[in-house]
Amino acid sequence: MLKMLKSQVQGFTYLLSNPSQLKHLFIRETRYRHRHYSKQRWIEWQKYNSSRISAALRDHAAEALMLPFNVARKQTISGMVSPLGNSLNVLDVGGGDGVIGERLWKMGNSVTTVDLPTVSTHAHRSRCLLAVAGDAEKLPFSSNSFDVVLASEIVEHLWNPHSFFDEAYRVLKADGHLIMSTPAGIEGLRYDSHKHYFTVEILKQLLGARFTVIEVKRLTDVGTPTPTLIILFRKSVVPKT
Repeated sequence: MLKMLKSQVQGFTYLLSNPSQLKHLFIRETRYRHRHYSKQRWIEWQKYNSSRISAALRDHAAEALMLPFNVARKQTISGMVSPLGNSLNVLDVGGGDGVIGERLWKMGNSVTTVDLPTVSTHAHRSRCLLAVAGDAEKLPFSSNSFDVVLASEIVEHLWNPHSFFDEAYRVLKADGHLIMSTPAGIEGLRYDSHKHYFTVEILKQLLGARFTVIEVKRLTDVGTPTPTLIILFRKSVVPKT
């Protein structure tokens, strides 16, 4: 009981000494208090939260690029993409400011990034990317049009990840690959903008026979509260019934 009381006091002290965090908490519990009631309300919450994070990243862009997590994530993802071939057509879903997409472009690939309207504008600053505003659960692209679909730190934010998995399968070519990174396990729910959590086993079950796991990486000790899974899947040809 004493330990819990001490933790609560420390929490209140932190909020009182950090006005921006206190303001965020107030907005979250007033304007977005019904965020779990519908997809539209959840998306509005994601737009707000993404814009808030993007603003913080812009203020500290150089430092953010050098954070151990961002460095490890870029290295791991580019290392997975490199053996898949040259001049690949890559779709970066939830690509944010396009940092990972730009790295894949520098490897000789064509990269399209799709994100919420308030976020995709930041990717437009990168002249090497085609930035599109759209919904990850209903991708605005033709079937069988991409060699690689990248979803880095996005599936845990979605209202219905199943819809995204269906869409990823649809837009990928027959021999295409899906790369996902996401916080590992139930601890991923400690982030208030996350709706779902995943493990390798959960993802295998959700993706079923449509995708085969090729490679699994686990990022630890990179400055994040939880480990991160980065998984490379290959699209499987499912026989028609």
